[in-house]
Amino acid sequence: MSNLQEYISKRIRVLRIKEGMTQEMLEEKAELGTNYVYKIENLEPNIKIKTLEKIMKALDVDIPTFFDVTLKEEDSDLVKLIDNLKQIEEEFYKYGIE
Repeated sequence: MSNLQEYISKRIRVLRIKEGMTQEMLEEKAELGTNYVYKIENLEPNIKIKTLEKIMKALDVDIPTFFDVTLKEEDSDLVKLIDNLKQIEEEFYKYGIE
């Protein structure tokens, strides 16, 4: 198990609970199979990027929020990168690209 996998699993649980969602509610909103969120939160499967995107959308969080990134003014390159990623994501949704 990687530290990143553990972080993602814990972060999904924290954000889900913060939103007042059960595992079942998140599975339904993210169009995931039964018990899939339970398995992710308990580090059973390796999560696919596409699945993580569905979960983030269902939780209504963006990349910086999900990864709990607090940016400082001196991180201007990182701010620009994240802004570019947001624009790309918006374009994908705009044109229905998955």
